[in-house]
Parts: sequence; structure tokens; C-alpha cells
Amino acid sequence: MLQKITKWFGSPQFPNDEDKTRSALLLNVVLNTFLIALPVIIIGILLGDNIPRFERVIIVISIAWLTMFGARRIMLAGSVAMAGIATVVSIFMAATLSIYNLGTIRAPATAFYILTIVMSGLIVNRRAIVWMAGICTITVIMLLIGERNGLLPQPTLTVNITQGVTFSVVFAIISILLYLAVKSTDEALLRVRQELAERQHMEKKLRASEERLEILHEIDRALISTANTLTDIAREALVRIRRLVPCARVSVSLFDLKKNEAYFLAAAFEISSEIGSTPISIQEYGQHIVAELQRGRPFFMHNVLTDSRALPLDLQLAQQGIHAWLHVPLLYQGQLIGALNLGRGIGESFNTAEAETAQDVANQLAIAIQQTRLYDALQVELTAGQNLIAQLEANNAELERFTYTVSHDLRNPLVTIKGFLGMLDKDIRENRQDRIQTDFQRIAGATDKMDELLSDLLELSRIGRIVNPPEEVDLATLVQDALELLDARIHSKNITVSVARNLPSLYGDRLRLREVLENLIDNAAKYVGNQPNPVIEIGTRQDKNEQVIFVKDNGIGIEARYQTRVFALFEKLNPSIEGTGIGLALVKRIVEVHGGRVWVESEGLEKGSTFCFTIPNNVE
Repeated sequence: MLQKITKWFGSPQFPNDEDKTRSALLLNVVLNTFLIALPVIIIGILLGDNIPRFERVIIVISIAWLTMFGARRIMLAGSVAMAGIATVVSIFMAATLSIYNLGTIRAPATAFYILTIVMSGLIVNRRAIVWMAGICTITVIMLLIGERNGLLPQPTLTVNITQGVTFSVVFAIISILLYLAVKSTDEALLRVRQELAERQHMEKKLRASEERLEILHEIDRALISTANTLTDIAREALVRIRRLVPCARVSVSLFDLKKNEAYFLAAAFEISSEIGSTPISIQEYGQHIVAELQRGRPFFMHNVLTDSRALPLDLQLAQQGIHAWLHVPLLYQGQLIGALNLGRGIGESFNTAEAETAQDVANQLAIAIQQTRLYDALQVELTAGQNLIAQLEANNAELERFTYTVSHDLRNPLVTIKGFLGMLDKDIRENRQDRIQTDFQRIAGATDKMDELLSDLLELSRIGRIVNPPEEVDLATLVQDALELLDARIHSKNITVSVARNLPSLYGDRLRLREVLENLIDNAAKYVGNQPNPVIEIGTRQDKNEQVIFVKDNGIGIEARYQTRVFALFEKLNPSIEGTGIGLALVKRIVEVHGGRVWVESEGLEKGSTFCFTIPNNVE
């Protein structure tokens, strides 16, 4: 029963129109109040015995009550504005008729004019206040004039009960309306404040989001424009991530899960610390951390001093002030390649939002690192390919020269042999014994020349393919062996040989290294020229971080334009000097097979020459 009454007196709701709902609430208060109060006023009039023409007043009030009932039905049907206008007009007419019948504007009904003005503003609109105030003012003036000129019925002011009830109803309605109006205003202001606070919060989040996106964009640009080294890439990212996620320390570590190793690529920190590039085991880094990162999830450690998962490395950094850790994975195509590590001081920790931000940076960083790795690998392959092409070009050039030599240098002995065989046949037929012996000697000399050329070519072809096992070789012993083999030539030209003391050891093929020294010493002996006091000096010197072995002479020297050509195959600067022109080519091939390099230094003709070469100690 109570629910039905409450529902009947309740105000209609309009979810899509807040202003209409508010107007209906205020109008519903007025209508319900009048529906209850008007019968009370009628009762008050009936109890009073001195109200003139009370029948007319009761009729007016009854008509007003029926109008109020009809207005409520109109309101419930959804026409709130029409119901409001009908209510205001009804109250205005009832008040005016009541004042006229009571015969004076001093009657309590005059207070209803104030009620109509208030209701016009709260229920209809703001312009209705002006209209209603003007109408009420004109009506009061006209009633005042009518009362003073005796145009109204004879007034009476002894209706105490009616007067009290009327004022009570007016005051109650106005109080309720003002209370609801103030409440509505407060609620509206509260909503405005809430909306303003929400807007400010959204603007703050938007600014933070814009700043975050800008920093991420900066990181992206930095990673693209970096110097293409992994360390530079990591440092560019670390400088900016601390603007997104403030922390005392941040570092990048890379993993080699096949070798079970981790190493730190780069780090940035406020608290004093050290970072080493020496790899550590995955167990030392934290197997449980790596396992979590492999699942694509961040790893949190809020306090290493109380966390049972803390490792010696964590406790070591805790002594430097790092107590909280956040590790996020560096994933490339689903594979874990490293981690982004962020550390904070005492009493601090990381939250999920910061982990998501760090993960965004880690994703960018992982792509940049892997692309750089692929680029570096491609560059290595490209360099190897270019070196191979250069080697092939050199081999082709050597092959062309070899072809020329075979067709020219080897043909000369054959031409000599063929020519002297014809002369030998003629001398035999003519029985020229004095010339037959000379013919045989010329044929034998040409044969020896061809044998020498073929032997040198065979030796050159073996270099780079047949290599004895490398070993540690005493350079002084090698020099002594070479000098013994060349003893006859050195003594025949009265050459003084000076060998430095404390010669180092070399690592390589003993036989081939001896051939290098033998050819260099033999070459120096051949080209002493007309030097009255020929000298050959053998020793070593240190050039930067490289040990250089040299064979120096004071012979005819080499012009600058020929200093590269002397190492070419079959190259002889002086054709009159014995030899095939293969010796220095053999030296170059042997040295390069051992990973070293060879060159000649000379200030020019008659200034002597210094042949230098290097042999790395790590050649296998």
C-alpha cells in the first residue's frame, strides 16, 4: 500500500533529459503540496464563520485543486512544460479571484503571487520570471486601485485560521522549491567540479601520454640514427628511458643461452657503480629471472634484502644502494635475446604501469639490436666477399702473367734448343767437331733454364696448399740455416752479414719461413751492384704494436714506382741478373699464407733496400 502511494506521488524520470527531470521534480513538489494543502484551506474556511462570500472562495479553490490534478496527469504524460504553465496560471487565477472576493490585497492570497514568480523561473524558464513578475505587478496595482476606489467587495481581516493556513502553505512551497533549487544548483556545481577534475585528470594523462609517446619517438629516432654499434644503441635508449621511468640505475644485458652466458652491454646510473663486459653465467645473473623473461613477463624484486630469490650480484649492488629491481625481456620474434634492467634505491619499487612503459622501450631496443647484429653479419660477409673478389682478381692477374710467362719465358729455351739442334745436325753432317761441343753446351744450358723455371713454378703452386704443421720457430736459427745455404754466393761477393742479437721466435711453418729468409737474403746478394763494401743487415724492429723482421742491404736500391711491382710473378727489374723473377713472389705468398704482410723500403737508386715482413703470433 505504502509503495503504491509513494509511486503515485513520485516524480517521473526522463533519463535522456536531465533538465526535464529536474523541472518535473520541482513541479511534482508544488502539485503534491497543493493537492494536499487546498483541501486543508477549504476546511479552514469552513471552520471560520466570518469569511464573506466563502462559497465563491471554496468554488475557486476547488477549481484550482482540479486544475492541479489535471496538471499532474499532463506532467506524468511527459508534457512537463505545459503542466508547469497550467499550474502557474491556475495559481495566479486562484490567487487573484481569492483577493477580489476577500476585497483587499492585504489578504494572505497575495503571497501566492510570489509563488507564481518563483515557479515560473524554476519550472518554465528564465524569461517566464520577467513576464510573471510584470503580470503580477500590474494585477496588484489594479487591485490596489480597485480597493481604494471601492470597486472591490467590503474586506474583512479577521479570518485567522485561513490566514495562517494560507501563509503556511505558501511558505512551505517556497521553502521546498528554494531548497530543491539550491540542492539542484549544488549538485550541478558538484558535477561541474567533478567533470572539471576528470577533465584535468584526463588532460594530465593525455600530457603524460603525449610525453611518453614523444620520448618513445625520440628513442626510435635515436636507434635509427645511431652509429650502428650495439653499445651506442643501448646507450641512446638508456639515456631516454630514465625520463619515462625514473630510476637510480638502468642497464642492458644480452644473453647467449647456448653458451649459458650473459654480459652487460651498457649501463647508466646515479648511484656509483661499476659495469664489466666480462660474460657471467646465467646462474650468476639469475636462472629464475631468465626463466620468467622467457615467458615474456617482467620480473619484479621489491627488496633484495628480504627477498629469498636475491643472488650475490643483487646483494653486491644493494651495498651500493640498489634495493628494488625490474627486469623486462628483450624479445625478437619470440626469442629472448637479453633484458632491460632497472634499479631503485631503499624504500622504492616498480609498478605494472612502469613495467609496461619499460617493455615498450625494450621492444624497440630488441629490434634495433637484432637489426644491427644482422647488419654487422652482412657487412662481414660482404667484406669477405670483397676480399674473395680481390683475391680472385689478383689470382686472375697472376694467371695472366703466368700464361704470358709460359708462352714467352718457357718458349725461349725451347726456341734455343730447337735452333741449336738444327745447327748441331748441320755441324755433324759437316763434321765440325769444334762447333759440335758448343752446340751441346747451348742446348744443355737452355734445358737447365727450363728446368729452373719449371721447378720455381712448381714450388709457387705448392704455397698455400701444402703447409707443414705450425710450430714455434727460433728466428736466429732460421737466419743461420739460410746463411749456410747461401754461403757460396755471400763469400763470392765479399758481403758482410750483420745479424741482430736476441731475435724473437716466430710461429708458423719452419720450412716456408726459412724459404722467406733465404729468398730475401739471396735477392739482397744479387743486387749489391758495384758496392765496394756490400753489407746485409738482418734484424727486427717494433712498429706500434707490430713486430717487423727486415733484411737490409746497401745495394742498387729500388725506385718508388717499382717498389710494388717487385713482388709480382716473374718480375725482374734487371733482366741481366740471374734468376727467374719468382723469388719475391714466393716470399709474398708464404707471408700472406701466414697472415702477415711484406713490403720494401728504399730511398731510390744506389740507396739500398730494406725488405720487411710481419708474421702474427696467433696463426694456426
